[in-house]
Formats: sequence, structure tokens, C-alpha cells
Amino acid sequence: MSEKTSPDAELLASFAEEARRRCDVIAAGLATETTDFETMRMEAHALRGAAGVVGLRRLAELAGLMESDLDEAKKTGTIRGGRTHQIADAAKALAEGAAAAAKGEEEPPDVGRSLAQLFSA
Repeated sequence: MSEKTSPDAELLASFAEEARRRCDVIAAGLATETTDFETMRMEAHALRGAAGVVGLRRLAELAGLMESDLDEAKKTGTIRGGRTHQIADAAKALAEGAAAAAKGEEEPPDVGRSLAQLFSA
């Protein structure tokens, strides 16, 4: 007899997959030094909303901070000094946090570190 997964577990697993895809887009854009900040901003915006829907408030906050930085970059044409690595680290932490939530594990420490880094500047 197979064990059924709960709707919440399915939702978290779906969010983890979405988070990985969207974070990969952001990370790839940063790695290639694209100036398509709007695409990356839209990915962060979608992550913020999806994390909020599944009740992962800290991940939603992290995505919101990423979105804010990318929105500023869209307006100015550049990511302000030193933030590229922090946003890339935040994307990685967010994807890892979503994966941990889907497995019922504790939030990885990198989520808190990234929140602190992006919030402080």
C-alpha cells in the first residue's frame, strides 16, 4: 500500500522545483552579466509570491529583497557595488531553503545570512 503525500507536501515540492528553476535563471543572468534586469526581477517577484502562498515567509522576504535590488538595477542600468554576489548567494540560499522545506528539514543557515546581507545594505 503506497503512502499518499499531503497536499501541503505536494505544494512544497512543487514550489521547490519552481524555486530551483527561477533561481537558476537569476544566477545565470548574474553569472553572464546580463543587463536584462527586468527578467531577473520578474523571477524574484514570482518567487516572492509563490513563497508567500506556501507560507515560507522568510523565503518570501528574501525574494522581495532580491526583487528590490534588481528593480533598482533595472532603473539605473547596473547592480550597485558588491551586490551581484550577494544576490547570487541569495538565489542559491532560496532554492536550498525551498528544497529543505519540501523535505521537512530545517531552514539552511545561508537563508538567514543572505537575509542579513541584503537587508543591511
